[in-house]
Amino acid sequence: MNSKLQESKVKQLFTQQEVITNTDILYLYREEEPEIPEATVNWRIYHLVQKGVIQRIGRGKYREGKALTFFPELSAKTIKAGKFVGKEFPYINYCIWELSVINSFSQHLINYNVIFLEVEREVIDSVYRALKDMRYKVVRIKDIKEDLSDFAGYVCVRALVTEAPILKEKSGQVASLEKILVDLYCDKEFAPFQGNEIYHIYKNAFDDYTVNESTMLRYASRKEKKAEVEEVINSIKRQ
Repeated sequence: MNSKLQESKVKQLFTQQEVITNTDILYLYREEEPEIPEATVNWRIYHLVQKGVIQRIGRGKYREGKALTFFPELSAKTIKAGKFVGKEFPYINYCIWELSVINSFSQHLINYNVIFLEVEREVIDSVYRALKDMRYKVVRIKDIKEDLSDFAGYVCVRALVTEAPILKEKSGQVASLEKILVDLYCDKEFAPFQGNEIYHIYKNAFDDYTVNESTMLRYASRKEKKAEVEEVINSIKRQ
């Protein structure tokens, strides 16, 4: 089967369903080549992903089209804070992101911003003091008793959950979209964005970008919220 015919056949699968699996593609190829090894099919799938014919959205799951990764925009202040921590604490894991990122997906926009700097739990206080010494407006998440809007312009130091999905960019280690979506659902400080709003956020994120569900659910498991996050994902798919 030539490559153009391969692509055409795979695209036809999406006329019947929105998401296809490795098994669907394997059966498709074996209609023409009954003896084709599974390893060969996996190699063809890899090339289909690389060419943008299909996009991987989870373990063995694909949607049509080229993957579109969401990269959170960061202010100069955020990048500077992240680089400072990376330099002063070179052996720790960390990530940065901004609350204003939710304006890309939410129904109700916010007019304030908070910078989240997440670090290993053992160094939260050390990072907090180091930022304070550098004259940053900084707060630890445990000290926030009121609404996040009361801390507009602050750097908020939070614990980074182990194995959290992050992106390594030139600007530093940045929270992935999968991480942000799970945090917004799970963490009490984001209560104003939960309820009905979380469904709008998830739906818009899934519609506009490639979201890896397997990555989301693994991270949600670390927060003991896998079933709840999975239900939100399934709910927006039914809309």
